[in-house]
Amino acid sequence: MNRINFVKSQIKKYGSKKEILTKLPEWVTIGSNCDIHKGVIFSKKGFGYEVIDDKLTHIPHTGRVIIGNDVDIHSGTNIVRATADDGMTVIGDGTKIDYNCHIAHNVKIGKNCMVIAGTILGGSVEVGDNSYLGIGCMIRNKVKIGKNVVVGMGAVVVKDVPDNVTVIGNPAKIYGKV
Repeated sequence: MNRINFVKSQIKKYGSKKEILTKLPEWVTIGSNCDIHKGVIFSKKGFGYEVIDDKLTHIPHTGRVIIGNDVDIHSGTNIVRATADDGMTVIGDGTKIDYNCHIAHNVKIGKNCMVIAGTILGGSVEVGDNSYLGIGCMIRNKVKIGKNVVVGMGAVVVKDVPDNVTVIGNPAKIYGKV
C-alpha cells in the first residue's frame, strides 16, 4: 500500500476530528476547520523594546492574531499578537505548525506552509505560500521568505530569500532550485 492510501485508510479508521483545545483571547480571529492543541500560547505582551530616554522601554502589543481556515497548531507553540492597534500576526489558510515553534509579533505566514518543530520566526517575518521551514530553523526579524521555499533543518536565515529555492546552513545560503 502506498503512503497516500495508508493515510486515507487511517483517517477512515480513526477520523480526523478538528478541535480547539486552548482558550482563544478576544484579539484572536480564527477560521473554520482548525485544530489548535492544548498548550498553544497566545502572548498578549510580546518581547519588543525601544530605547527611549536612554532606557529600554516595552512596546505595547495591541494588535490582532488572524488564523485562516484549515490551520493546525501543535502544543508548545507561542504566537505573539501584533504591536500596533491595526497590526496583525497572520497564519494563512492550510498552514500546519508543529510543536514548540515561536511566531513573533507582526509575522505573516502564507497559505499551505509547513512550520516544523522548534522553528523560530523573529518579528515582522514574512513567509510566502507553500513554503517549508525545517526543524529548528531560525528566521531573523524583518526577513522575507519567498513562495515555494524550503528552509533546511537548523538553517539560520539572516537575509531575504527569493521564490522557488532551498536554503541551508548558518548563515543560510541558496542550495538549489525547488
